[in-house]
Amino acid sequence: MGDLILRGGRVVTPGGVRAADVVVRAGRIAAVAEVDGAGGGAAEVVDLADRWLLPGFVDLHVHGGGGAQFNTTDPDEVRAAARFHAAHGTTALLASTVAAPVDELVGALEAIEVAHAAPLDGVAEVLGAHLEGPFLSARWPGAMDGAAFLDPDAAALDALLAAGPVRSMTIAPELPGALALIARLRDAGALVALGHSDASYAEVERAVAAGARAVTHAFNAMRPLHHRDPGLLAAALDLPALACEVIADGVHVDPVMVRLLQRLKGAERTLLVTDAIEATGLPDGDYRLGGRAIAVAGGRATLAGAETIAGAALTMEGALRNAVAFCGVPVEQAARMAATTPAQLLGIADRKGSIAPGRDADLVVLGDDLALAGVLARGVWARPLA
Repeated sequence: MGDLILRGGRVVTPGGVRAADVVVRAGRIAAVAEVDGAGGGAAEVVDLADRWLLPGFVDLHVHGGGGAQFNTTDPDEVRAAARFHAAHGTTALLASTVAAPVDELVGALEAIEVAHAAPLDGVAEVLGAHLEGPFLSARWPGAMDGAAFLDPDAAALDALLAAGPVRSMTIAPELPGALALIARLRDAGALVALGHSDASYAEVERAVAAGARAVTHAFNAMRPLHHRDPGLLAAALDLPALACEVIADGVHVDPVMVRLLQRLKGAERTLLVTDAIEATGLPDGDYRLGGRAIAVAGGRATLAGAETIAGAALTMEGALRNAVAFCGVPVEQAARMAATTPAQLLGIADRKGSIAPGRDADLVVLGDDLALAGVLARGVWARPLA
């Protein structure tokens, strides 16, 4: 396969927005160069007609989509969810599981490992797993089954780490023994996120000292902000060491609060995530999240028969558009929150999250209205250019 040259776009690079030729060769970005009006020679030249060219999105918190979820023992189901999200701009993701018995999580990790070990071009790369639990607070279960929550247990953690590529874990830092597990995860090279938690500010500080670096879906499944009792949320907003996920769907968090978070943390410490479930991209109806029954009506997912929000029917293309609208930030700042910042937090910025030579050819084309026009995943069209 010869070179592919993407020409005539507004290219979001680490140095700013510029007009440039982006040369793709063998699945990587070979060059970001001055536009060569003489033509591409033997290369295929694609005219972007002044559309936006962004780095592919990196979603660190996604449970499924397109009828598939990651709480599964079937590697093909893992790949199906990754394929769905690639068509919506996500070119790399952490396959997120909800809390479940340890043996079930081991089975899911084994399936995720198969997909992780053999990435498919044109499909979102499964970077590994994000375990949302089971070491979480029963006071803040969200839509998960609190019966599956455990107090921190070193043997259980070791079994999970041995089963598959645990790249991230959400943990409640106030639980007995949590700090030792946070340090263990840090030493194993995993990203530790704090969430589903009733932690005090001081408990969060101790967790940060032990190695925690992120907060899972800020505002959701945690103690509300209180001016005389600052807890996890206050620490998330205040401590520079913590990056904050936010679900920018207008359902989980009011747009005003999304804007406040972004102003306080900046694009460098704010992560757009979808928290998407298997229902994403499908009509309203009955679905599942792990083993729990979910009802989706009007695009809002809740536990069946209850009002508890149960994940999101969101894609990263929608999250980016909402971030621009909610926060009033330019496209390049939203792209940082959707791609660059999560890649840096996960330690993969040398190959993901930016448009620069040597990076994977993970690229998203957007129109003036920020509607998705095309997606390249490692140099293969996951969504052909419209």
